[in-house]
Amino acid sequence: MEIMNAAEAFILLGPPGSGKSTQAEMCRVKLGIEHIDMGAALRKSAQEPTPFGMKVNEMMNRRQQLVPDEIVHAVLENALRDMPRGQSVMIDGAPRRENQIDEVLSLIERYGKRFRKVIFIELAETDSVERISRRFSCLDCGMKLIFGENFFDAKERCPACGGKVSQRTDDTPEGVSRRWKIFHDDTMPVLQYFEAKGQLSRIPGNNAPENIFREIERIITDRLV
Repeated sequence: MEIMNAAEAFILLGPPGSGKSTQAEMCRVKLGIEHIDMGAALRKSAQEPTPFGMKVNEMMNRRQQLVPDEIVHAVLENALRDMPRGQSVMIDGAPRRENQIDEVLSLIERYGKRFRKVIFIELAETDSVERISRRFSCLDCGMKLIFGENFFDAKERCPACGGKVSQRTDDTPEGVSRRWKIFHDDTMPVLQYFEAKGQLSRIPGNNAPENIFREIERIITDRLV
């Protein structure tokens, strides 16, 4: 199914481990809605040997804090500027603070999109910690691995290519708990804002990815009329 009418913009939010990126990619493949992954874009910036990259790295990886609003604004604006005006979009991970709401909505409108809905994937903190602390990846081929499913010892090599297996520095149980607290303190007011305006849909995140996607698809197609 491909979205053929005027460009729409959806915002996808959820705590760590709720599967936002997986769902946004399913929307891209199955519904033709482009995916702007703010977390991935910021992590990519943090790896760049530039003053901007070092600033992002300091905030995200060393302090494990949300980056300043001006950085979020710049990354999102670049992504929207590069996208055709007629292309519908799913913004994954912004706004993350209440004072980012107006700027995010302004950018959506400036680049020819009509904001429709915030989709919130709900997940308990205990489930979030359990999911993410088992998440690893191969440094060589990039394969995503789950401890206890794809491999059973941290010293094992990648089953696909034999490369070294590693875990993000903030994917430890302690790191996830810190990220969850940041989400609760900073992003919950964003959800409350949109819920008060009738622009928020909640979806349980403890279902199979295919079931979650069906709920998201229903929300999106109901709006695209």
